[in-house]
Amino acid sequence: MIQSDWNDLRLFLLFLRTGSTRRAAEVLGISHSTVARRLDALSSIAEAPLYLRINGKLQVTNSGQEILNTARNIEEEMLSLERRTFGRNQELSGPVVLSTGDVLSVPPILEILNGFRTKHPNIDLRLITSFSLSDLDRREADLALRFGESPSDHLIGRKLTHTARAIYASHDYFKKLKADPAFEGAGWISFSPDVSSETWKKSTPFRSLPTNIRITDMRTQQVACRSGLGIVMLPCVLCDPDPELVRISEPEFVPRQDLWLLRHAELRDNAKVRALSDHIAAELPSVYSLLRGETAQTKQI
Repeated sequence: MIQSDWNDLRLFLLFLRTGSTRRAAEVLGISHSTVARRLDALSSIAEAPLYLRINGKLQVTNSGQEILNTARNIEEEMLSLERRTFGRNQELSGPVVLSTGDVLSVPPILEILNGFRTKHPNIDLRLITSFSLSDLDRREADLALRFGESPSDHLIGRKLTHTARAIYASHDYFKKLKADPAFEGAGWISFSPDVSSETWKKSTPFRSLPTNIRITDMRTQQVACRSGLGIVMLPCVLCDPDPELVRISEPEFVPRQDLWLLRHAELRDNAKVRALSDHIAAELPSVYSLLRGETAQTKQI
């Protein structure tokens, strides 16, 4: 068995997860040449290559897999110790991290979080909003608002409400659609990567319209819709309050769009996490009507 320290094993894990020395270096705040040098040193200790790059893809060797398994086990033990230690903390002070999708960073929800900050001025509330979901196991976040059907077994989940989505257009685009029953020249702003995955169109009144542009980020879809690039299907919580958009379909509820409040089971007794969880669960019902698409009217074409 090779002798190495945890920092090198952690670096190897990060390198495999990010896929490049440059991205691993960015996360660690060091140069990519330093990452490459330390990986070479780890290979020298193992007396064998740890990975190969074949057709642009990383492939872990047998020696690398042995080190990877060890690194994962050590990481999980350390993370579990960190979660248990943090979970026992009863102080209502210091940092607590909430992760949400960027679609939920709307004024009514931000006002709820500001209310928590006012109630607990000694707690350093940190909000992560991004397209990707933070990892509760690795404590990238302590609490998460997520859309889904049900949480993993090791997470404590509280289902808050169903959420709705609908189809939207800009005011000018709506006028053009209404004036032309054939919808000549109209099209979708699609979130699907290709035509074969656009089965969601079939349940809409505009199933025959082509795709004008493909955008994965919801906020960018919203901006594109305002700019008249096409019609778009987006969550009501994001677009119903937007004065530049018109809702042109009734709200619909789809699987995997329930809103959950989640935390790791080992954090159940942490005072800060419990306080934030209770605050969100108590205050968020004031926003349920917006999440369900009940605050705006649908205009018919």
